[in-house]
Amino acid sequence: MASQSRSPGRSCSSRSSSCGLPARDTRVPYAPGASGAPPKMEVRAMRANKSGVLFLACVLTLVSWGFTHAADLKWWSHWATQDTKKVILNEAKRRFEAKHPGNTVTITYYEKKNMWPILRAAFTAGSGFPDVFYYDIDVPEFIQTGWLADMTDAIRWDNIEPYGKAFWTRPGPGGKIGTWAIPVEASSDEIYFNKKMLKQLGINVPANYAFTQDEFKEVVAKCAKAGYAAFATGAADREWTALYIPTALLLSKLGVDDLKKLGRGELSWKDPRVVETMRYYRELIDLGAYAKTLTSMTLADAHRYFHTDQRACMFPVGSWYTGRAFVPPDKGGQPKDFELGLLNYPLIKDGKGHGQKFLSVAGSLAVAAKSPNVKLALEVANAFADIEVGNMWMAQTGIQTGIKTDPARIDSPIKWYFEEFGKVNKSSKWVELTTQDVKALMKPGLWEVWVATVNQGLPNKLISVDDALAKMEDARQKGK
Repeated sequence: MASQSRSPGRSCSSRSSSCGLPARDTRVPYAPGASGAPPKMEVRAMRANKSGVLFLACVLTLVSWGFTHAADLKWWSHWATQDTKKVILNEAKRRFEAKHPGNTVTITYYEKKNMWPILRAAFTAGSGFPDVFYYDIDVPEFIQTGWLADMTDAIRWDNIEPYGKAFWTRPGPGGKIGTWAIPVEASSDEIYFNKKMLKQLGINVPANYAFTQDEFKEVVAKCAKAGYAAFATGAADREWTALYIPTALLLSKLGVDDLKKLGRGELSWKDPRVVETMRYYRELIDLGAYAKTLTSMTLADAHRYFHTDQRACMFPVGSWYTGRAFVPPDKGGQPKDFELGLLNYPLIKDGKGHGQKFLSVAGSLAVAAKSPNVKLALEVANAFADIEVGNMWMAQTGIQTGIKTDPARIDSPIKWYFEEFGKVNKSSKWVELTTQDVKALMKPGLWEVWVATVNQGLPNKLISVDDALAKMEDARQKGK
């Protein structure tokens, strides 16, 4: 903030060498008894009074300056139930406040589903919005509206992974290119599984951690026959949770290039490969892939359904799973004796995307463009651009990050998870996309139909594959 560089000394008299200290007077003093001249003691008293007044003025100026310019920045964040992530946010807050004495940060936590409408309403009204806020690809339109401050020249980008900066570097208002958020969290789409449960069902995981198309169908059938859901998925409060499996299957079949074409509307939804894959997906649904509580179960419920209630064999979800799971059980975390494993995506017959896996930027931090404290707010974001913060994020959460890290310096109680993750993904071909990111590829009309038919209709057996694909193709051709 420009006013922070202001020198308080400027409010003092120009005849002072410093606040309250008069400059040395080299004039000949008044001679005793000279006509009109005050006595020497009176002169000294006058000078002392003047010195005291100047000193008091300086003090009052400094106090006034401090009260006028100190700011309490408002920060709204997702992750209300994820204590490991709160540790990192509080560290960034601490670092900012230490670097900017007198300025404070107040963090308010939400579940993002509840935060988005409140944030949108505040920005639309032009008041009541925070200075700093959690941001992700769920609301890409926030960039075009001009609600986000450009971070291009405000962040120590040398401490951020290039792919993380590239992800948020895109056209803003009027087509101007900017970098609109700092990538705190990165995430891959994973299929977690209950090791103990699969062993009990006599299911052997392949050496490459990827079942073939037929093997995966058999896994789903065995889980359902034993009274378990194959997938712990709750679609009550998210528009994409039941999209993980069909999107992974399409990636395996089409490969990332054609999958992106499909999302952008450049490939027909009646392409034989798409039809074949979606019909296979419907077979999994008919076998009992999802719980009957799919529609009423929230994302938080799905976590408990998987690791605490242990009523599902697998849990397709972002690798941010650990942010919720690796907290104490009494706060919603998985039991200490839960045996967690990871899988690679099923290998669909004649697929072009075998071995490919989704990875992209997830939870990020943005600054309100019209914040009255925008320069300070950008400094809050800049506090994350530090390798020590990246290391702390990894150690606490076990989730990838867009902040650069030094693995040799990461000390964490969940090293076993890093080893498991590395073992499963040692041959993964990472592609810069996730199930949630598909929203940014699709036009709004196509995304709405995708959610209605595939996140809701198909898993609840409310629509046939042919009807779902017909609706998708109709939306594609309308191009809205």
